[in-house]
Amino acid sequence: MAAAVSHFPLGANKLEDEIRTVAQTKRVRVSEFFKDFDRLRSGFITASQFKRCLDQNLGIKLTPQDEVMILDKYDLKREGMVNYRLFTDAIDQAFNPNDMTPTPQALTVTPVEFLGTQRSLRPLSPGSLQRVRDILERMQPFYKYHGINLRTSYEDFDRHHIGVVTESQFYRSFPGPPDITDEEKYLLACRYADPDRPGLCNYLNLHHDLEQIADDLRDPGISPPSDPLPTYGWWPAEPPADPVIRELFEKIRKAVYKNGIRTIEFFRDHDKLRSGIITENQFVCGLALAVGKEANLARTEIQKLADYYKTEDGRVRYREFCDLMENAYNVPDLEKKPTVDPIRPPRGALTRSLNPLTPEEEDRVQQVLEEMRETARKRRLMMYPYFKDYDRGIAYTRNVTKSQFGRILHFLSLNINPPDFKLLCRKFEEPISGDVNYPAFVQAVDKEFTGFTVDQETPKPMVSPEPEISSVPINTSHVNLGEVISRIRHHVVINRIRVAEFFEDFDLLRSGSITKPIFRRGLCLMGFPDLPNDQFAALAEHYTDPKHPDKVVWTRFHDEIESAFTQKGLEKTPTHTVPSTVVFQMSKPGTIHWETQAPDDWKSVVDAAMHRMREKAAQRRLLSKPVFQDFDRHNYGYVTLSQFRQCLTYLSLDATEDEAAAIEAKFSDKTGFNYLRFLAELQPTPAQELMYEKRLQELTLVNQQKQLPEMNSASSLAGVMFKIKDKVAKERTRVLEWMRDYDKLRTGRMKKNSFRRALDLCKFELKPSEVVILEREFQSPVDPDFVEYLRFSDEVESIFTIKELEKMPEVTPQQFKPPVEWQLNVLSEENEATVKSTMERIAEKVKKHRMQLFPPFEDFDRVNNGTVSRSQFKRVLTELELGSLVNHREYVSLFQKFMVRVGGREDVNYIAFCEMVYAIAGFEWRKP
Repeated sequence: MAAAVSHFPLGANKLEDEIRTVAQTKRVRVSEFFKDFDRLRSGFITASQFKRCLDQNLGIKLTPQDEVMILDKYDLKREGMVNYRLFTDAIDQAFNPNDMTPTPQALTVTPVEFLGTQRSLRPLSPGSLQRVRDILERMQPFYKYHGINLRTSYEDFDRHHIGVVTESQFYRSFPGPPDITDEEKYLLACRYADPDRPGLCNYLNLHHDLEQIADDLRDPGISPPSDPLPTYGWWPAEPPADPVIRELFEKIRKAVYKNGIRTIEFFRDHDKLRSGIITENQFVCGLALAVGKEANLARTEIQKLADYYKTEDGRVRYREFCDLMENAYNVPDLEKKPTVDPIRPPRGALTRSLNPLTPEEEDRVQQVLEEMRETARKRRLMMYPYFKDYDRGIAYTRNVTKSQFGRILHFLSLNINPPDFKLLCRKFEEPISGDVNYPAFVQAVDKEFTGFTVDQETPKPMVSPEPEISSVPINTSHVNLGEVISRIRHHVVINRIRVAEFFEDFDLLRSGSITKPIFRRGLCLMGFPDLPNDQFAALAEHYTDPKHPDKVVWTRFHDEIESAFTQKGLEKTPTHTVPSTVVFQMSKPGTIHWETQAPDDWKSVVDAAMHRMREKAAQRRLLSKPVFQDFDRHNYGYVTLSQFRQCLTYLSLDATEDEAAAIEAKFSDKTGFNYLRFLAELQPTPAQELMYEKRLQELTLVNQQKQLPEMNSASSLAGVMFKIKDKVAKERTRVLEWMRDYDKLRTGRMKKNSFRRALDLCKFELKPSEVVILEREFQSPVDPDFVEYLRFSDEVESIFTIKELEKMPEVTPQQFKPPVEWQLNVLSEENEATVKSTMERIAEKVKKHRMQLFPPFEDFDRVNNGTVSRSQFKRVLTELELGSLVNHREYVSLFQKFMVRVGGREDVNYIAFCEMVYAIAGFEWRKP
């Protein structure tokens, strides 16, 4: 920051203060710059070196008069050499260590914060200055009332704490008030613009000016009113005129406020009907019980209060008294009055006050206290711990008895005569208990002890009423309503905002219309707090409710904005094509449409410059984006124009003034320079090929199931039904239970896909061709896509019984008996003869040797299903020395005769084989 600190002769101290301010603003240590010129560390440099260091490092240019003052103060040897160590000590010091005064805090050297002394204000005309002054006077009461600190509103954008933000950030975070127009904001931005850095606004100067106006508005000469009514708390519209009653009220209110007493609880039990009236005796007893001791009320004082609230029939209006006590230092129904600020007493105003004495006695007490104060100061007495040792009450009563008070004074050697001791006891005596208030006494004697803190009463600053909104109609003829709606739609699309969420909570009756202030509040919540009044008036006028001119049809606004995502009633027009959200996106304000609006000479200049920069960046393999991101702290994708040129210098991408101006015109808008667009054209990244679809196709081909040819599938309906009935009879499957869940309405029909799924759940193990046969047979005549599963279930269940058998008593049902699987094997006559001769040879040998066939087969039948594999069957026969009786062709015939299917594998039913051998051999059943 270049700053000319002094252009006219100033005092040396004043000059040092301004240099100190600049040094703290830049966060630098001044001594580090002078050491480079002092190689021998002698502490002295020449005057020209001193001036050069201030100029180059701090941006401070000294006038000849300033040089004379510096040399006169720091040229100790009078040789033209400046003692920079003394100078840096004066600049960096916090206080003077050589001045040992009792109050070193008063000697602290605190420079003016940041830019407080360097007013970078742009000069305006006298009329504009007066307008700025009026605007600031309107802003200050608003900020004071709402508790707004303008400085904290901008500190998040001021990362370096230099007191400046960009112009767009100044508009964006402007905290109000809402009646400040865009023209007035622009006037403030011009007033507080930094002349040395275009595009930046000095918000710290604005904050200091508002603070100065706040100090000017405070009138230190305000005196408290002369009305005897107490200053604090709430009083009814007709306060009591009797000063004695007022004093009683104030004493009771203090006791209620300090002790947290709910007075109404002591009277409510006597008022069963909640009429607000009780008898006089009940009121006296309740008041004495509530605050009689705390407020030190006498019987006569309680009677005065009872007479004050007494009605014609002799009863007392306790409700009015309790309302006055319950709202001590508060306002009734405060939750319904958010703008009311109750005035409460300052801290310590309600503490125990000292007893009043006559003027002569007060003078004598002050003399005694002054003598004791001087003795305590000389002897450095700490008096409070001695008194506290005698205060053994619960939570410390802060009182001691008079005898204890005298004993402690004697122990501290603060001896006084008996009359003065009585005066002190009377001055610090508690009115209720008669003990001595020792914290007040210690505070009166020892200045370093604080027993009770009493804040100074400061008058409440007068807040001017907020200016009324002018009812003058706003001219909206120049507003482009289509552009305003397009901007709102663009904001909604980019940020994915649901418009209805900001308005439907205010429309409790779902009427579709809301008031205009609520409509504006919803727009502010959506992200348009700075929408100009003329544009809002045009919007409100366009969506005005025809039945209620003061309302806005927000549903029509919602449908028009939400059309960027979908169209209303799209389910009625399925062929309608919804446009992409890219169509509704707009460029930011200030962007030039380069193809149509840019001159031809600019296009040629930009193309040549970008081509040269592109080749240079590719040749040097520049990584350009981090250079721009160092200036973009908030990752907005924008930098200032000066920062753009600075980045080009860092990257050594040289450009002439015309080329830089043309590039800035192409990639700039109202926000700043869009370096992301610039980098996308400077170093374009190749478009990445979307591998997902290709990978998805590959996975589909890999995971595609190949249809294997069907084996042993039934070709007729009878064969399929026989297969299903056989499965159901063996496993006792209830087909209806698996299919009913797919028919929620119990229509007796289900879709073909659901029918196939149900058949799979039944584990019928049907082939696809067999399922097609079933679907064709039980297809619904009403809808070809459905299957009448109920008819199919009845057909399958007929193996157990006949449906509606109770209506046919003469019919005898025949139960379905599933045949033995191996008996279904059909062999040719030649194979049957071969099997018969083979079985006879085996049976003859078995009968001769009385062999047991079952145990060897059972050793291989681990699951006891009566089957073994072909190799196991052959092995058992070999072990029994029966394999020599059977050749290969006979083995094949035996396999075909006793073949059964188990899990898709063709095994041999050894039980049937053994039983047939035993039958031929003539053995009794199961007795070989």
